[in-house]
Amino acid sequence: MLIYQLKIEIKPSKADEFIDSMSSLLRCIRKEKGCLDFSVYRNSERENTFIVVGEWKTKQAMEKHFKTHEFELLIGAARVLGETYAMNIAQVTKTGALN
Repeated sequence: MLIYQLKIEIKPSKADEFIDSMSSLLRCIRKEKGCLDFSVYRNSERENTFIVVGEWKTKQAMEKHFKTHEFELLIGAARVLGETYAMNIAQVTKTGALN
């Protein structure tokens, strides 16, 4: 499983617009082949900071996602509505239950 995390500092006056734009993107991206989950989280202490997390079954599925119109819209929203953003990609090598 591969995960990318996009941390975005949204301009204070643009937070509601960002949330609205993410609502439609979430539904579309979750339907992409190989998408395990796609979610947006808001920082409880810094209300203009959002974390977008995409989980992908394979590297190929994630790379295909990076070429989609929806990903272009996501990055466009980060550039237009945000002050800064950073993206990290990680591979999960093991999962399991907490005992």
